[in-house]
Amino acid sequence: MCGISGVLSPHNCRQLVERMTAALVHRGPDDSGFALLATREGAPRGMFGHRRLSILDVSAAGHQPMVSRDGRFCLSYNGEIYNFRELREELRRTGVQFRSSGDTEIVLEGWAHWGSGLLPRLRGMFAFSLWDRDEQRCYLARDVFGIKPLYVHEDAGTVLFASEIRALLATERISRTLDPAALQTYLATGSIAEPLTIIEGIRALPAGTFIAVDCRRGSNLVAEPRRFDEPFTPTVRDTGSVAPGPRELRDILRDSVSRHLVSDVPIALFLSGGLDSSSVVAVASEVSATKLDTFTITFGEAEFSEAAPARLVAEKFRTCHHEIPLSGKELLASLPDAFSAMDQPSLDGLNTYSVSRAVRNAGIKVVLSGLGGDELFGGYPSFRRAALAARVWRFRRLAREALSRAPAIGRGAWLQRLKLLFDATTPARGAYSASRRLFDDSQTRSLVSAAAPVPSPPLIASNSDERLFSLLGQVSLLETAGYMRNTLLRDSDVFSMAHGLELRVPFVDREVARAAIGFPDSVKLKRGVSKPMLVDAMKDILPPSLMDRPKQGFTLPFEKWMRDELSSEIHATLVSASLGDVGLCDRAVAQVWSDFQNRRSGTTWSRPWALYTLKRWADHNDVALASSGSPVAAPASFAAMR
Repeated sequence: MCGISGVLSPHNCRQLVERMTAALVHRGPDDSGFALLATREGAPRGMFGHRRLSILDVSAAGHQPMVSRDGRFCLSYNGEIYNFRELREELRRTGVQFRSSGDTEIVLEGWAHWGSGLLPRLRGMFAFSLWDRDEQRCYLARDVFGIKPLYVHEDAGTVLFASEIRALLATERISRTLDPAALQTYLATGSIAEPLTIIEGIRALPAGTFIAVDCRRGSNLVAEPRRFDEPFTPTVRDTGSVAPGPRELRDILRDSVSRHLVSDVPIALFLSGGLDSSSVVAVASEVSATKLDTFTITFGEAEFSEAAPARLVAEKFRTCHHEIPLSGKELLASLPDAFSAMDQPSLDGLNTYSVSRAVRNAGIKVVLSGLGGDELFGGYPSFRRAALAARVWRFRRLAREALSRAPAIGRGAWLQRLKLLFDATTPARGAYSASRRLFDDSQTRSLVSAAAPVPSPPLIASNSDERLFSLLGQVSLLETAGYMRNTLLRDSDVFSMAHGLELRVPFVDREVARAAIGFPDSVKLKRGVSKPMLVDAMKDILPPSLMDRPKQGFTLPFEKWMRDELSSEIHATLVSASLGDVGLCDRAVAQVWSDFQNRRSGTTWSRPWALYTLKRWADHNDVALASSGSPVAAPASFAAMR
């Protein structure tokens, strides 16, 4: 796991790349490297920078950027390929001789052998840049789920890219201007929907795509992103295939976990006490040859703490268990460091920041998480809402008319959800919107100042044709392409890597996902049971009491802390300070805070916290909305990233 950066330009760009690479030192504290990119004749075309967190082949043989034997290809790579051993053997049979034992050289030699045909063969998480000296092209690619980030900026023929937005900003070549379209997606969902980013002119390379940058003309030409794979295949309903049974599902999960445990350094596991992380611990204990370390955050607030069930799982599987107590006062003290680590404003992620810090302080570089289980196995309310909506969908026109006449619709949370549900184009999209929407359109209009126009960017961009999937399969698509990709995966990456910790997600795996999506809807929901498919697969090895517990998300006690320890800090930001520089109306923001304090229906902790986070992040990074007449950074040229 690493941090990558680069500039494509015929001019001297070493200083820019050095600045970006220095800004990524937390992602790769073990080693650094640079590589000049040039033609066969030696004409400059750019430079790669790299920071390395040594996980596989920790020797100098794994140093990056890595150059192929013949000098044609140069690679700067961030990620882990979990089928690298099979690919190594396949390439070896073609005559390739390897100089290292890790997965980086597999990507390098695989591209030399298959070209872009390598990408759908890769099972894992990755973002990389690869220079082809003979073609004078640079290829940028990102894994199909979007586990690893990659951000791009283009201006006057110069292309800059990096693993984090803050690294791009460190070049001082990009205006720190807030993107109004990104602001709208943030207010709608609590995170910025890719390919947008919070900074105007910087775009995220879409998950599951690659681009080619043609450097032959001196002024670089960026091609449209090309999709190379889909995270899912259509369900059993459409293919006529047979869905795996519980035992087969566990075997598939065991295979994924086993691959995710491959490392040349020690590995630990997050253990929240819920079904997903407990399943990963259970399967890992079966396949690991060494005793596992598990880590759990605990709270003094008993209703939020999962210490007891986590302890039960740790005892059953005999892990070396660590409990990390966290209080509101401790969180308050850590906020400056957390906002320093945050790459884009986000409603979520501080839990990952806190537990990652404890794991890294214990001397561990790699950790496994249960992230992805809810999206694949129906653990969120959106799945049940979609099933209910589908039953009455033919009456949605009547429902919309009745809702339009309902009084005080902006104040009733359940009325807002119903409106979002029936205004959507499909039951799945309606259920997703009703579950994930932070502020609705009318609330957004009141929050956004006149200086910040409110465009209408898409909030969800799934990679697959939703019509090919069952109802609940569509919800999985939306949850993985929306909430998981734009919030959970992004936060997990940035907050773990802030501590030089590689976070791996065995559920977010191509084979696990395709197995989960293959189950018919009839077995995905069961009254009184959350994620019945996963329960059936794990019930004979996990403690029975774990199966009977109601679902409890891994979140901090914000509702209480924001009324106590964090109250003064948030009040000073949302009421005493001006928020016009981030495009928000002071009066409307103060009203949101007042509604929360007064426990007004529908205003949970998430709304004022999202506004607080936006302002604190913007102040920390000196980011503001462009004032009238101010220059705006040039956008990326390819249409899919506009």
